[in-house]
Amino acid sequence: MGIRNKKNHIEKIDRKYLWHPFTQMKEWMRESPIIITEGRGSFLKDIYGKWYLDGISSLWVTVHGHRKEDINRAVKEQLDRIAHSTLLGLSHPPAIELAEKLINLVNSRLSNPPVSPFTKGGRRGINNSELRTLNFKLSRVFYSDNGSTAVEIALKIAFQYWQHKGNKHKKKFLSLNNAYHGDTIGAVSVGGIDMLHKIFSPMLFDSFKAPSPYCFRCELKLSHPSCGLACLDTMERIMRKHKTE
Repeated sequence: MGIRNKKNHIEKIDRKYLWHPFTQMKEWMRESPIIITEGRGSFLKDIYGKWYLDGISSLWVTVHGHRKEDINRAVKEQLDRIAHSTLLGLSHPPAIELAEKLINLVNSRLSNPPVSPFTKGGRRGINNSELRTLNFKLSRVFYSDNGSTAVEIALKIAFQYWQHKGNKHKKKFLSLNNAYHGDTIGAVSVGGIDMLHKIFSPMLFDSFKAPSPYCFRCELKLSHPSCGLACLDTMERIMRKHKTE
């Protein structure tokens, strides 16, 4: 099979067998598909040798670029030892060492938080000195392999916490309008993009909704700082009213 015929064959196989996520398949079937074979830095190359700027870091995953020598070297060294070992009842040095680094990094940021634009000259907000006195500390790391399941885990941890505290009626969540946290059931339940998820509404659990503090397209049609962060007023009212739920 010639090179051109092989590439055409790959395209036909794709159209026949693959169901692409977040892709309108009718359009995909009509158009010439972009099939990637190589990456270098911030660029991707397709089967015809055309290069593209990877402007979304392959969906926010390759934030350091493709084929980074130090990352590739570390992955190869680990594969030469072992590719996978569960954390269920076991452990391994990379997970342990990374957990320590994450804890130290997060706690150092919590003790010296960045300045928020929402705390400058406004009537609302916790300033940096107040944050330091609250003494927030991260104590452990629970790993997840993707964003959606990380949200699922967070929901379960929050629910389980109150169950173990004996507060069996505290089951509700507060989420933001227009929020996106992933596409699993829990993540969609605390999301807020009907265009993507309305069809699944019978499967979801209810959550209280508050306006997003999104100044660029404020859903309350206000402007910061004259708005006084009215979106947070709504959130506060919901939290006070339903704090036992």
